[in-house]
Formats: sequence, C-alpha cells, structure tokens
Amino acid sequence: MSDLVVVQLLPALNNGGVERGTVEVANYIASCNETSLVISAGGSMCTQLNNKVEHIQLEVGKKSPFSYFLINKLKDLFLERKVDIVHARSRFPAWLAFLAINKIKGKKPQFITTIHGLYTVKRYSSIMARGNKVIAVSQTAADYIQNNYPKDLKTKPVVIHRGIDPKKFPYGFEPDVLWLQKWYGQHHQLVGHQIVLLPGRLTRLKGAKDLLPWLKSTENDAKLVLTADPGHDMFAARLYHWLKEQGVEHRVHWVEVQQNMTPLYAIADVVVSASTRPESFGRTVIEALAVGTPVVGYNHGGVGEILDTLFEQGKVNVGNTQQLAERINLILATKPQVENKQPYLLDNMLKQTHKLYQDAVHEG
Repeated sequence: MSDLVVVQLLPALNNGGVERGTVEVANYIASCNETSLVISAGGSMCTQLNNKVEHIQLEVGKKSPFSYFLINKLKDLFLERKVDIVHARSRFPAWLAFLAINKIKGKKPQFITTIHGLYTVKRYSSIMARGNKVIAVSQTAADYIQNNYPKDLKTKPVVIHRGIDPKKFPYGFEPDVLWLQKWYGQHHQLVGHQIVLLPGRLTRLKGAKDLLPWLKSTENDAKLVLTADPGHDMFAARLYHWLKEQGVEHRVHWVEVQQNMTPLYAIADVVVSASTRPESFGRTVIEALAVGTPVVGYNHGGVGEILDTLFEQGKVNVGNTQQLAERINLILATKPQVENKQPYLLDNMLKQTHKLYQDAVHEG
C-alpha cells in the first residue's frame, strides 16, 4: 500500500479534547512518514503540530453562506493533493467535506468521522453517521449514533477510546518542592486542607451546584477547588455570587486555568465529575485516575464507562446530590487506593486510528 495522504478538518485549533486528539493523530501520521494535513481556522495549538504536518488555514467552522464557496476549494485541494482520507471531527466541517467529496468524479477519498459529542438529535447532526468509517470515542458515543442514525450508518461504528500519555500523567506522580512552594505561596488558603477538585471549564452542565449538599456538610473542612476565574468568566462570576448567597464561599477556592494539570491532580484528594448530561468520554477522569487520585462521578455516559473499568467505588447515581456528598466524604476519610492500571493509552488510540485509515483505503 502506498503512503497515505490524510486530511483532518475541524473549526479551529484552540484548547479542547477534539483539538488535542487532532494534533496527536496529525503528528503520528507524519511520524509514520505519511502526508498529514490539518484544515482549520488556526489557533493556539497550531504550534503543537510538528514541522512535518501542514496546516491549511480555512474558516471551515464558520456557519455562513460564504462558507459554501469552500466546497469547490476543498474538492480541488483533495484532488490536487491526491488525498486518501478526509477525517472530519465536527459537524459543519463534515458537511463541507462530504459535499466536496461528492463533487469528485471517479475515485473519491474515504470519508471518516469521529463522534466526539452526544449532539442534539437532528438532521444536521446526521452527517457524523455518514462516514465510510465512523469512530466513536466510547461505547456511549457508539450507542448514541446507532440508536439515533441507524439509516445513515454504512457500517457499525468503531469504538476507539481517547487515550493519555502515561509520561504526562505518571502513576504516583508527586510535584517537586519548588512547585509546591510556589503553589501554596499563591494559594495559602489551601494549606492544611484536603482538596476536592472539579476540573475543566465551568458551564451550567458541569454540575458545580450539585456539590452544595457536600459544601454544607460538616464532616470535614476540605476545600472545593475550581479552575476558573470569576473576574473574567461570566458563568464563574454568577456561580461565585450564588455560592456566597448559599453561605458556602469559605469552602471554595478559585484557581486560574492550569496549562499543566498533572500536579493539581496529584495534590487533590478527590476529583469530581458531576456533569448533569452524559459526556461522550471523560478525559479528566482518566487523567486523574492515571496519577492515582480517586474520582467520584455520576454513573452515566463515558464517565460511567471509565469508572466501571477503573474505579467502581467512585460511581454515584445521576443527580443524587446527597449520595455524591456522602461518597466524597467517604473517600476523604478512607483514602482508597487507585490501582495502577490504564487501558486508555494514547499509543493504542493512534495505532487503532491509523489501522482504520488503512482498512478504509483498502476496502474503498
């Protein structure tokens, strides 16, 4: 088989799980001495693409009538570069790519999609089921696409879990003394307190308000750490005032968004995943468990799948805020050991994705 030419499309390359996965796959394809291209509007993560990856800047995520002029542009690019694989990771770029491929006469590139999220069920989302191969990031994502778009699927979705690099999240990691001195110098309010961490960007769906019964419990004086800045984030500002109204602001400590989460996971006593809607995966859960920190989370979606595999005692019935509070307190008191096992590895994800590309071309 000749070397592959792979194009991945997404709206932009700013921070996020979809973006990270795109960069990881792009760099891996290039490291296999195959041609790796990424099409997006650009962003801060472009610098993480290695110098063998070509980034083509196009506004493929902008929902505008002018975006339809990009269809012919993409068609010409796919033909000119003799593209084998067009891998769309978001709905609007997927539609543009799909329409561009359909304009090609003769041998067409293989159209691949990845189900990164549990999108609103409507025709617009059906494009993510229309790939020659469809990748689901979890069994939850696979079930979602099979249940809602069975007529659009050409083949059964292939589950390829997102993966982490164990070098970035090593089991038993301990931050060095300088990091600890700097951290507790900046956040002296946390000295002497256990830490309950709710990581990630705060939104209404993140379930921070579900922690109120825990914040009002008096079994310990642990602090809830939130990675957001109420001074620059509208939702965080509203949550800050709500916590104050509830009289629990003394139990909450705000820290800025962290570029490197590993030390923060390591000093946390419990990490919480309380999303009120099921997530397709749950990257923060595997990251925390990888370093050996217990996770308490609602038992649904990808988070429930991960806890089933790695830390069953962390599962809580969805929306049961009292059980959530009790489980957090139990883990703070008993400090259970998280096993050193990690099936969700980056290397597996990359090899499985590469093989799926090869199979698609071979079968096409």
